[in-house]
Amino acid sequence: MISILDRLLFGVSKQKKGVHEALFDIENLMVDIPQGHFLMGSDRGGDDEFPIHNVMIDEFKLMKTLVTQKQWQIVMGDRPWARKRFVREGDDYPAVNVNYYDVARFISRLNQSSRAVFRLPTEAEWEYAARAGDWNDDLRDLAWFYENAFRSQEHYPHAVALKRPNPWGLFDMQGNVNEWCSDWYARNYYKRSPLCDPQGPRYGNKKMTRGGDWSKTEYFLRPTNRMYFSPHVRDVFIGFRLVKSIGEGRDHV
Repeated sequence: MISILDRLLFGVSKQKKGVHEALFDIENLMVDIPQGHFLMGSDRGGDDEFPIHNVMIDEFKLMKTLVTQKQWQIVMGDRPWARKRFVREGDDYPAVNVNYYDVARFISRLNQSSRAVFRLPTEAEWEYAARAGDWNDDLRDLAWFYENAFRSQEHYPHAVALKRPNPWGLFDMQGNVNEWCSDWYARNYYKRSPLCDPQGPRYGNKKMTRGGDWSKTEYFLRPTNRMYFSPHVRDVFIGFRLVKSIGEGRDHV
């Protein structure tokens, strides 16, 4: 006869096995983003995208795809997107309806089971990776957005990696769902942003997201476009992808 303690221990063991499975999956989805510099911001967007300023970025690793429902469920054991409007469910669809603190708990579980340090990208890292050398291409080939999702009555985030990747091998950096970043929001932050690896303000009440989503027009999918939400907000239009730090870990999610 199996005791209650045995059942509990079996449950813990099964969860650890699941986390390691997700870790293996996520590790294999990491892309090397080279160190470099770029002009961050825009003079064609909101006033919080100005001034355009030079930023230097250390190398890092970024997931090719958004974190999927399968990966989330393996690690966390729940389905926050279940039965929500504007969502389709399946292993390869993005994990959505998770707030910043939910994501922090997901990352904490991964880091407890790994020697790696996973975290969210900073705004600067995200924009640098999304630009991938300031390339240009037909957005319809790269992103789910108003033109090919909303207008086609496909009112939901699509499965990851169905569109073409950018030159650094990253899928869905624009459109599909907004992506949480680690930075707090400040409208005038660019006026005092440091040159090397800016981390955003130390404090705030809104967290940054980037990328736009399937319902937005091309304007909102610009790599420079800044959006922000309360860290407590759960929304079916917001998901995330992970960074793996190279070298020493950082003290932010």
